[in-house]
Amino acid sequence: MGTEVDVVVRAADRPVAAFASVRAWFGTVEARLSRFRAESALERLNRGEVVDDWILAEVVRAAIAAWESTEGLVNPLVRDALEAAGYVDSFERLEGPRGSLEPRPVPNPGDAIELSETRVRLRAGRLDLGGLAKGWTVDRAAELLSEDGLAGLVNAGGDLRAIGEEAQGLGGWRAGVEAPGSMLAWEGIVVGGLATSSLLRRRWRTRDARWAHHIIDPRTGLPAEGPYVQVTVAAASCLWAEVWSKAILIGGPETLRRAQHAVDGILAVTADGTAERTGIFAKGR
Repeated sequence: MGTEVDVVVRAADRPVAAFASVRAWFGTVEARLSRFRAESALERLNRGEVVDDWILAEVVRAAIAAWESTEGLVNPLVRDALEAAGYVDSFERLEGPRGSLEPRPVPNPGDAIELSETRVRLRAGRLDLGGLAKGWTVDRAAELLSEDGLAGLVNAGGDLRAIGEEAQGLGGWRAGVEAPGSMLAWEGIVVGGLATSSLLRRRWRTRDARWAHHIIDPRTGLPAEGPYVQVTVAAASCLWAEVWSKAILIGGPETLRRAQHAVDGILAVTADGTAERTGIFAKGR
């Protein structure tokens, strides 16, 4: 998934089997949902096949729910727009100026996706499940630990899910959030999920010497522009923390206000370093 995954547990002995199951789980999802593997279930779907795969179906179902909840701001059908802007391969393999910034329509998932139990078909467009798939995978990895009776934290590049508590009486797991420039923006206790979306990561120069990034605004088909450059959200799950962090980054202050009822906290940072804080981020450091 283009990132390192850390698994931390509270246990008297090293739980080798639990670590192995989490590692295997991430490998399974990567094989099914990567857009950089030609034979993944996702890529077979994008080539026009009807695909029967429970993992793909579950993540697509979550993507549709995210699209509905965010009033279209998080749309899984941005693949064509993302590649047109230049994100055509795994980021670490990309070199030199690439892509161009021209508005393009993004299909409506309600019309373009046909979903029935474990079968998925696309009527239009192509899917990029990206960070949403990562959040979903992190949640289920943490649940694997819970099923083994373990308190634990699964962290995939800063998108994390906490189960139980790090130490007796702590009430959760200690975590911190870095602001742009590697300054510590917040530290405190996390219960549930945490995810960060940023316009400052995965950036590249286009062929016309402009800057592009990987967060696409489905209203324009272009990289998102707004007052925030980084948004962190705490929510009951990593999946929904990921969904709302991206939606707020795209939609700005109006979406931030709307999201407050659905999450446990929001930390939104502007280009000048000003931070808006709600919920748990209004407490602690």
